[in-house]
Amino acid sequence: MRGGDTMDQFGRLTRRGLLRSLAVTSAVAVAGGLLAACGGGGATPTPASGGAQPTTAPAGTPTAAPAAGATPTAAAATEELWDVVAYYGTYDVSTKQPGRPAGSLQGPKYEKWTRPKANKPYMIGVSFPHLKDPYWLAVDYGIVDEAQILGVGIELVAAQGYNDLTGQINQVENLANRADIEGIILAAISYASQDQLVTDIVKNKKKPVIEVINDIQAPDIMAKALVSFYDMGYAAGQFVAEDSGGQEVTVVFLPGPAGSGWAPDTVDGFKAAVEEKVPGKVKILDVKWGDTGKDVQVSLIEDALNAYPDVTYLVGNAVAADAAPDILANRAKKPKVVSTYIIPPLYDKIAEGKVAAAPTDFTALQGRMAVDMMVRILNGEKPGVDFPFRAGPIIKVVTPQNYKEFKYEDMFGPRDFRPVFSVKPKA
Repeated sequence: MRGGDTMDQFGRLTRRGLLRSLAVTSAVAVAGGLLAACGGGGATPTPASGGAQPTTAPAGTPTAAPAAGATPTAAAATEELWDVVAYYGTYDVSTKQPGRPAGSLQGPKYEKWTRPKANKPYMIGVSFPHLKDPYWLAVDYGIVDEAQILGVGIELVAAQGYNDLTGQINQVENLANRADIEGIILAAISYASQDQLVTDIVKNKKKPVIEVINDIQAPDIMAKALVSFYDMGYAAGQFVAEDSGGQEVTVVFLPGPAGSGWAPDTVDGFKAAVEEKVPGKVKILDVKWGDTGKDVQVSLIEDALNAYPDVTYLVGNAVAADAAPDILANRAKKPKVVSTYIIPPLYDKIAEGKVAAAPTDFTALQGRMAVDMMVRILNGEKPGVDFPFRAGPIIKVVTPQNYKEFKYEDMFGPRDFRPVFSVKPKA
């Protein structure tokens, strides 16, 4: 998904932290908590038109059982962890729209995530678009720590960024050709350009491939651990609609890479939210696409401010939102800054009141869920039946008013965590 510039201080996501209470109030009314002990409450956001699926559990929603006919294996988990939105059933790519769950899936269902036990010390390959910012470092932490808990091995590779599609394909093929690698967790650079890659590995090499973080079309993908970035954009849009108080406001949007499997979805979700909540009141002056390297985003922000000096909101990717306050420091007119997702430095800027809001997708948890899904598949469980085909943590919105209720460690890896590329399986 996203990318950035340099590593800064990182949050801490401990196993103990996963089980702590996290009573959350959000600018977007939500219900249900992320963690097992989390309190819930609040109204459910109305999903946008056009097939959007909300990732906020309605108050009082019971924990959903697996799809009818599910028969979990003996290795199925019993340890309940955090709350997720889940989809069961069969993945029919003809019913798929970017950023949304396939129409063939059953859901959303709101349930507790559970951790499996590995039948063997599996070896799992992992591919990232890059590993040069706090966001992907948090995913790395979640994957690595979960692998260590389960006793499985990890071999992680990272491409050079969202412009390096060929590099990622080559890296994934190299992983798939290794005899010791039994399955691959893929964070795809492209939504639609890696379908054949997935098919070749699943059909020809007989190795499962599951997606993490970034959505992918891929008819043969076997499971997905992710949230909807349509819904992330929707949450940002709902915040702007509420924060603007129904007044006419203007927006410059900096989504990220145009060809990615997530950035365009945030724009679509944002537009749907503002049109639903405050029709005709939020005018998007410009959408500026670009790689999520910091230099690129700084240039786009400066261009936007020069072209639209009176803009009310800068909305976009977390790298842009993190860079914006420094750029705005010497300007008389300061638009509010809203992100479509969160990284550790952005959390600090929200705490300081320099950024107005950012939805959190609980990044490290998605990494954990991807490992759990792969272990279940390798254990012989069936995606969509024994466990969700697609699942992700419930989205919440962090603001200067509620940031203290979001523990840093509940979203990100440890402050002293640095990239780990290899984990040996337990003998």
